[in-house]
Amino acid sequence: MPKIGLKLWSTNLSYIPAAMDLFAKKTFDYIELFTVPGSLSTIPKWKGTVIPYVLHAPHSMAGFNPADPACRKTNLNIIKQVDEFFCALSPMFVIFHPGLNGSEAEAVSQFRSFGKAYPSMYKKTIIENKPQVGLQDERCLGASPEEMRSLLRGTGCGFCLDFVHAICYSVFVGEPWKNALVRFLAMDPSVYHLCDGSYSVKDTHKPLGEGELDLPYLISLIGPKKYVTLETKKAYTDSLDDFIQDVKKLKEYARA
Repeated sequence: MPKIGLKLWSTNLSYIPAAMDLFAKKTFDYIELFTVPGSLSTIPKWKGTVIPYVLHAPHSMAGFNPADPACRKTNLNIIKQVDEFFCALSPMFVIFHPGLNGSEAEAVSQFRSFGKAYPSMYKKTIIENKPQVGLQDERCLGASPEEMRSLLRGTGCGFCLDFVHAICYSVFVGEPWKNALVRFLAMDPSVYHLCDGSYSVKDTHKPLGEGELDLPYLISLIGPKKYVTLETKKAYTDSLDDFIQDVKKLKEYARA
């Protein structure tokens, strides 16, 4: 069984009591924490949980875009905040998106600058693949296996495989999705992202079992020691009951 991650944002303080209870019951193994810009005051609360962490850096919806040279100054300010979470929580990995509507060369250049400024964090940095088309029809970097591999070589970073993003890419280009996954898996992902959805060009983050994806097959591709974060939507503000059901589904599919 892989290690199971609970995805939360740093502003989701209302979930902390439920998360601590479920961690004590061994329902999950770590929290993947999205570090919302401007939320440094929440760090003591998260540190107090004594739960292992993976961090997810802000992405374009939070103003971070390493593919855009005009965003360099803003990006460095955001990275500084991510590093404060990193120093406080000692995460196993820090996940980044590669950027939007820009060039691979710019993204590689900016990632290298992050590495020079924050070398300890950079050693734990992994980059997530994206769909070809974003939710607002923007062009995402790191959609194809070839571009993803080139980004990893250029930056020296590790890899986070989002299954649904890979499927969205394959639908966009007309490639059988299992073939695309073989090429992504060859990059030896450190962390996986999983949710349910449909065979379409855009992600929907449905709860496990509420979409049409072949989840037993996807879960079979994850190694027993690997990390898989459930990126399913949450229906409640102070309860993780829907997450509990997702974990049950994951374990059911893993035994299938």
